Amino acid sequence: MTKWEYKFVRIDVNLSPILNLARWGVQVAGEKKARDTMEGVQDFVTSLGAEGWELVSVINGSEQTGIITRAVLFMKRPVQV
Repeated sequence: MTKWEYKFVRIDVNLSPILNLARWGVQVAGEKKARDTMEGVQDFVTSLGAEGWELVSVINGSEQTGIITRAVLFMKRPVQV
């Protein structure tokens, strides 16, 4: 029987209707500065895939104003023995 380990990653997207742009952010453990571009977040998620993590679910929501959207990525991989 396969045993699994799990990882949860929170991503923030700040939408600016005035500037018509989005600022992405994910805080990576051990890094002082958050990755703050869509490409930086994508690179981080790609690196998790290279480590064997598989995305299994996503939940997201917004604050009242709808400017900040948060998503939590649920990932799993087989336990390494």
